[in-house]
Amino acid sequence: MKGNEGGSSLAENIANVEVKLSRTATWSGLETNASYGPADAANVDYERDLGDPGQYPYTRGAYPQMYRSRMWTLRNIVGFGAPEDTRGGIERALQMGTAGINIVVDTLGQEAIDADHPALTNDAGQEGCSISCVRDMEVLLQGIDVTQQDVAWHSTMMTYPLVAALAQKQGKDMAKLQGSHMPDHLQLRLAGWSEKIVPAELGHRTTVDCIEYSAKNSPRWALGCPQAYDMRERGLGAAGEIAVGMAIVNQTLMDLGARGMTADQVCPSMAWVSPSDIDFFEEIAKFRALRRIWARTMRERFGANDPRAQRLRIACHTSGRSLVYQQPLNNLSRAAVQTLAALLGGVQSVETCTYDEPVCIPTEEARELATRTQQILAHEIGAARVADPLGGSYYIESLTNQVEADALTMLGKIEDIGLVKAIEDGYIEGLMDEFNYNQKQELDSKKRIQVGVNAFVPKDEPPPKRFSFDQRMMASHLQRFKEMKAARDQPQLAERIQTLYRVAKRRENSHQAMIDALIADASIGEVWGTVRVANGLPYDPFRVIESPFTYTES
Repeated sequence: MKGNEGGSSLAENIANVEVKLSRTATWSGLETNASYGPADAANVDYERDLGDPGQYPYTRGAYPQMYRSRMWTLRNIVGFGAPEDTRGGIERALQMGTAGINIVVDTLGQEAIDADHPALTNDAGQEGCSISCVRDMEVLLQGIDVTQQDVAWHSTMMTYPLVAALAQKQGKDMAKLQGSHMPDHLQLRLAGWSEKIVPAELGHRTTVDCIEYSAKNSPRWALGCPQAYDMRERGLGAAGEIAVGMAIVNQTLMDLGARGMTADQVCPSMAWVSPSDIDFFEEIAKFRALRRIWARTMRERFGANDPRAQRLRIACHTSGRSLVYQQPLNNLSRAAVQTLAALLGGVQSVETCTYDEPVCIPTEEARELATRTQQILAHEIGAARVADPLGGSYYIESLTNQVEADALTMLGKIEDIGLVKAIEDGYIEGLMDEFNYNQKQELDSKKRIQVGVNAFVPKDEPPPKRFSFDQRMMASHLQRFKEMKAARDQPQLAERIQTLYRVAKRRENSHQAMIDALIADASIGEVWGTVRVANGLPYDPFRVIESPFTYTES
């Protein structure tokens, strides 16, 4: 019998199938044994190292009954185009059964650059919702009471001042402000943003200012600090995520302590923003080790007595980096396993990535499937049934100890250098580059298998379906923004901007001055540009536009 002329024989196809285990180390590189027994967890003392769920050091979970007493918050990220576009996406997500909304702001908004920036207008609304001023927030959140509805913001820089300005403009009680955002500006540098956009020292000081102002004025507002998700995606393993994140937390709390604030005042409002990556067991161990390190650090180093300060909340997003363009439907399996790891690891909220994230802005179908993944895990699989179901596993306990030990070693090295210096000198980014280089080498050599990328690759694959939206709304949005700027009370605006400049120049907490300027219809670019000038930096990090304001020292 003749073979398949012009094609591979059956024998050749069989020979090309991967049949052996590609690696014995975890995805982060921790070597594992073939099996585990009592000796591997012999040094684990239950009371000292584990405790029951809801008890110090919270290794086994933050609350006694975990999801039996309160389900995790099921979140769905929404954000594209104009505020009207994203508002429609929010309404559809709520109809799917999403319990919490996580709004992603476009790249310009995250960098505090206005949507009409002459060099960057084409980027507005392309990777998130375009927000440049309080009036944009009014359109986006029309009918939503920010003191009643919990809205999470997947962004940094100007988010809290914008929401606070909206609340104050509407006469709301700031003490009742609800929601969350990620005021960790150092992660912007570590996630790849230029020093010209976010200088490390100014970024960290702004983080401390935001946390201080929010904790004093909006105690119900949650602070996603550290924002370890983007740092992990940039190039860190499980232990590295904990080490760099804790370095940021420790430095932030020390600086807040110098201002007279304690961990008991601040930490109940803080939450760790974390990915759940592709290695199922390693991620479960990571979440357990992270809670233990946090609890011990807060009690032993910062003197926290309040259980709410010792008990870490974790906001989790499954790993976008682990998803691939090739055969995107395979990403459904990846995201489902990552979601399960997060739940078995005991996190408090989960956003499951959509399978088409490597391809485009998530389609409505993909967002619904991400929501259904969590609902199936909760109500059919039984992931909510038992707190820390893998606790006591010889492998999990050994891996938890190993992740913790490696994280503490790396943390010690960073703190010996000094956090800001380790960032400015490139030490931490060097660790990330080394991690990425090693991973790339392993993928190229097939020591690390990624299905559909370097193994099990289909010969013919139809192009995936892409998301699209009507760009006419964006044109209207940009025109409305330009008209608003032309119609403002210019003397009032100039006065508020001048006040902001003087406060920032004195290195005082400038958040109320930011809020006051935003209420006077200042844009985010104008507000942050003024802070930059007060700190000796160009108004526009791209040096395309000059400040429209005149600044005086007195």
